[in-house]
Formats: sequence, C-alpha cells, structure tokens
Amino acid sequence: MSFPYEDNFRTYCKQKKKLATSTISLACSSISTFWNYYSSSLDSTEANAENVTAGDIRNFLDSLENNLHMKSNTVNKYLSHLKMYFVFLSEYGYIITYPLLSLRGNRFDRKQHYVIGWENHLSELIRVNGLHPETIKMMTAIASGFKPKEIMILHVNELLDRIKANDLKEYIKNHTDFTNTDDPYLFSRHDGKPYASDFNINQRIAADRQIVGMPLTIHKLRMSYVYSVLSNSKLTEADYIAKLRLSIKTLNYYRKNMTLYVETSTFELKKR
Repeated sequence: MSFPYEDNFRTYCKQKKKLATSTISLACSSISTFWNYYSSSLDSTEANAENVTAGDIRNFLDSLENNLHMKSNTVNKYLSHLKMYFVFLSEYGYIITYPLLSLRGNRFDRKQHYVIGWENHLSELIRVNGLHPETIKMMTAIASGFKPKEIMILHVNELLDRIKANDLKEYIKNHTDFTNTDDPYLFSRHDGKPYASDFNINQRIAADRQIVGMPLTIHKLRMSYVYSVLSNSKLTEADYIAKLRLSIKTLNYYRKNMTLYVETSTFELKKR
C-alpha cells in the first residue's frame, strides 16, 4: 500500500464511482506521488491523512510545476485525483477536515498568507461584542498547543489547566455548560458527545472572520500558530519542538515552507 487507505479507495472508485481500472490506476499513481512528497518531509508519526492541509497540497502542486516543469493541465489532473481521494476520506470518516476547499485548479495562490501573533490578544478578544464563544474556545485551545485532532475530543478542564490568564479562564468557564458533568467536552453536540468532524465548529466560528480579521478554521488557526511560534527568533530549536510538539523533521518542513511559500502579517484587533 503506497498511501493510506489505498485498498479501500480502489474499492470506492470501482464500486461507487464506477471508474475503469486504468482510470483508478492513474489516480492512485497521482496520489502515491503526492504521498511520497508529503511523507518524506515529515516524521513517520506525523505523516497521516488527517494532518494534510491545503498548504501541503499547494506546495506539492507548485513543485510539480516549477521543479518538474509540468504543464498546467497535468498539474490540474493531479489536483483532480487528490480531490477525489480526499472526498473519499472525508465521506467515510477517515479525516475530520476536507483540505481542498480553497483550491480551484491552477488558479491556486502560490504564497499562503497567515496572520500571526493573535494568541497574545485573547484577553482583548473576549471583550469584543458579537464574537461567538466557540471562536474564543477554539483560539484558546490552539494557542495552548493542542492539535486539531486533540481539540475534537478535548475536555474543558484539560484546557483550563493550560490557561494562565484568569480573565480568559473565567470566560471559558462562564461559557461552558456544566449541568450534566463536571468536565464536559470543549465542543459537543446536544447529547454531550463530541462532534465526529470539525464541520459544525468551523461553520459556527466562520461568521467571526470579519470581526477577527483572519480566516477561522481549526487547521488555519493551527498553522498560523505554528508560524507565529517560528517567527519568534528568541526561541531555540528545542523551544520550537517543545512548544509545537513536532519532530525535528517536521519542524524543518515548516521552516522550509515559511521561507518559500508563506507570507505573514501581524494580528491587529480592529477598532469597533
């Protein structure tokens, strides 16, 4: 198996999509090429389908065009195959986030923009009228070092233990329902169980994008936090690894991306 869930994907293509064997083989070849590119840059424990972001796919497509000098229609064929693969992963619950919503053929942006430094303004953000509590909770969890997959099953008390600012800690407590349990999930359905994916949460917090002035999805926030940390030149390599909980191989991958593919701007809270 050259990429995660390859056997299941082949069955999906054959039985549900009714694709020809040759078409399936071509798609699998494209996906294998991507997976080799992606996994070779990361530690084996971190290279999994759930962690793939739009940025990773953009970088791969960019490398096809600029390093291998492929034509646009060929690059778009790779993108088409990757979309089919990630739709399959999302549809069958293998991933919680579909990473390709922002990619539209060969018009994808070569440089990815991230707003950094917002994690230092959470105590200000809790005073902004109209901001959903889910947005504050998500930003706080990301700023506390939790990864997207962890946040989906994160209990409130585990987050509270990480928060140093008393006003932020009180805000989280005041916007959490402790009626049925002393330690509920940070994000949960009406029955108290965690969400199966981040779709509902992203839908809820997306409405605050204009207020905050930056994209608001769980993976976008995680990556902006990663680049916020990497922008702090006072930290040592050991600090980066400890704070981001990454291997040295994955850390170097993000460093490379920051140099070649990423643009950043400093967070500024809009006056209202």
